[in-house]
Amino acid sequence: MKKSILFSAILFLCLTGNAFSQFGNSIAILTGTGDGRTVTISPTPCDGEDTTAGFAGVILANLDGVPNTPFFCLDLCTGISIGDTAKDSSSTIPEAIYITRNYYPAKTSYPGKLTNNNNEACAVQLAIWHFRNGVVIDNVIAITGSDDQLIRDRAEAIIADVILNGGSTTQISTLEIKPGVDPNDFFIETLDTAGNPVAIDSILLSITGSATLSTYMVSTDGSGVSPDVTVTGATAGDVISASADVLVPGGVTYSGYSEVLQLLVLGRTTVANRTDEITWGALPVELSSFTASINGSDVTLNWATTEEINNSGFEVERLKTGINTWEKIGFVGGNGNTTISQSYSYSDRNLTSGIYTYRLKQIDFNGNFEYYNLNGEVIVGVPNNFDLSQNYPNPFNPETKINFQIPNESNVSLTVFDNSGKEVATLVNGKKTAGYHTVSFNASNLSSGIYFYKLEAEGFTKVMKMALVK
Repeated sequence: MKKSILFSAILFLCLTGNAFSQFGNSIAILTGTGDGRTVTISPTPCDGEDTTAGFAGVILANLDGVPNTPFFCLDLCTGISIGDTAKDSSSTIPEAIYITRNYYPAKTSYPGKLTNNNNEACAVQLAIWHFRNGVVIDNVIAITGSDDQLIRDRAEAIIADVILNGGSTTQISTLEIKPGVDPNDFFIETLDTAGNPVAIDSILLSITGSATLSTYMVSTDGSGVSPDVTVTGATAGDVISASADVLVPGGVTYSGYSEVLQLLVLGRTTVANRTDEITWGALPVELSSFTASINGSDVTLNWATTEEINNSGFEVERLKTGINTWEKIGFVGGNGNTTISQSYSYSDRNLTSGIYTYRLKQIDFNGNFEYYNLNGEVIVGVPNNFDLSQNYPNPFNPETKINFQIPNESNVSLTVFDNSGKEVATLVNGKKTAGYHTVSFNASNLSSGIYFYKLEAEGFTKVMKMALVK
C-alpha cells in the first residue's frame, strides 16, 4: 500500500498562447518528502471534512532520472502518494511562479527567511494553499515539532508579499520557433526564465508530411538564436516541432496520471525536456492572444486578432487526455477583411473531470486553414462539494438536461416528481465517480406543468423546480 503524504483541491487556470504551442515532455515520480512539517487544519476547505491533517512542505520526485527534485502540493483535498506519477502540463499560475522563484528551496538566503528549513518550507506550502484553496492561516491549529505561531506569522508574511508583488508574474517561453526573414525559413530562440538569451545545444527538429528541413538538429549561441532552417515542399497544415532540454520555470504545474487530478508545482527552476510546435503556411490572420479560463466544469476560450484577410471563421477543437482524438466542438464566424482588432469567445460547458487541450482551425473563404494551439493544458478538477444545478433549457419541451457534481465516488439517486409529490422518473440510481455529471430527461409522456427533481447522495439532498410547456 502506498503511503499517503498529502491532501489536495481544485485549480483555476488561465493559459495564454498563440499559433505556437509549447508543451512539456518531462515525467515526475514521487519518491518522498523533504523539508516541512505535518499540519492540522480546522475547519478545512475540503468538503465533508471538519479537520485535515497532512504534510506541508517540499515533496521530492525523480524528474526524468534526476533524483530529489523539489515540488510543492497545489491541492489540499486530493491524496498524493509515494510512487504517483505526474507530467509537465506546461500550465502555470502567477502566485506559484512568484513563490517558487523567490522562496525556499529556489533560494536559501533572503530577508525574513526562517532559520529552520522545515519551518520555512511549511510556511511556503501554507501560502500556496492559501491562494489555491482559500486556506485561512489561523485555522492551522497544530504544526508538529515547531513553534506554531512562528510558522503562521511567516506564512502570512509570504502571502502579503505575493499579493503586493506576485499577482502578475508570467512565464517565459524558454524554447520557441520563430519565422525567418525568408518565408521558407525559421529559427529557434532560447531564453532563460528571466527572458535573457541562453545557448542550448542539440535541439531536435521534425516536420510532418512529405516536406523536408535543411537540418534536423540546431544549437543556439549566446544570443539565444540558432542559424536559419529552410523548409522545402511544405503544405499548409504541416507541423514543425523543436524539442530540447531547457529551463522549466518553478511554479509550472505537473498533473497526476490518475483520474483523481493530483496537482503539483515545480519547487524551483530546473532543466527538463520541452517541445514547441508551429503549423506551417500561416494565413493572413494574426492572433494576438488565446486564453482559457475555468469555472467549475465549464471552460471559456477567448482569443483576439490584430488583422484579418479573407477570414471565414474558426472551428474550435478539443482533445482529452486518454482519448487522444481531436473533436470539433463548435464554429465561430470570422470578420472577413479587417485591420481592426477583433475579439472572439467560445464556451465549452459541462465537461467531466480531466485534462484538455484546445486549438482553433482558422479557415479562409477558399477553404485554406491554419491551426492555432492553446499554449498548455486545461485541467478540470474534481469538485469540492455536492451540488445540483438548474436544468436547461427551462421551461423545456420535451427534453432537458440536469447537471450535478459529487466530490467523491458515491451512491447517487436523481428522481423526478410531479406537483403532487408522485415520482414520475428515476434518472440515476447507483454509484457514480467523483466529478461533474449531466443526465437527460425526456418528458414526452408527461403533460405540461411544474415538476421537481431531487438529488440524494451521502446525506446530501437538494430539490429543484422545472417547467414542462407543451
